Amino acid sequence: MVDGIDLAFLDPADEDERRILIEAEHPELKQALHDGVREIRLGREVMNPRLHIAMHEIVTNQLWADDPPEMWQTAKRLTSAGYERHEVLHMLGSVVSGQVWGALVDGASYDIERVQRELAALPVGWESQRDQWPRERARNRAERRARGRRHRSGG
Repeated sequence: MVDGIDLAFLDPADEDERRILIEAEHPELKQALHDGVREIRLGREVMNPRLHIAMHEIVTNQLWADDPPEMWQTAKRLTSAGYERHEVLHMLGSVVSGQVWGALVDGASYDIERVQRELAALPVGWESQRDQWPRERARNRAERRARGRRHRSGG
């Protein structure tokens, strides 16, 4: 339950409801999103909360649309390799953000071949980025998942 909404009744196939689900997975960003804050610090990381949610939306929209298909294939491969679902979304987002940055800064067009190469290369390079993540954030996310499982099972 988030803001009076039972998340179990939301349809992840609906883009608007999917956004609510994405935001619900980021309670650490809730107040900043509500207040329109442009930049926050989480541990050692500085981020734009709206941009972070937007990257999650782009990735999940691509996964739902299976476009490009390599996105879903990579997600399955990384999950099978033992990476946690949310971390996989961040890995995929690292590829997406490069494309978005290129379009905004350089006016570059979407480069599907580059996307395919970068997806195929994951998790190379990700491990060093992962080591920089605040441990607190990873622990809190794991604790939230455990609470959710207990709640759903009635415990």
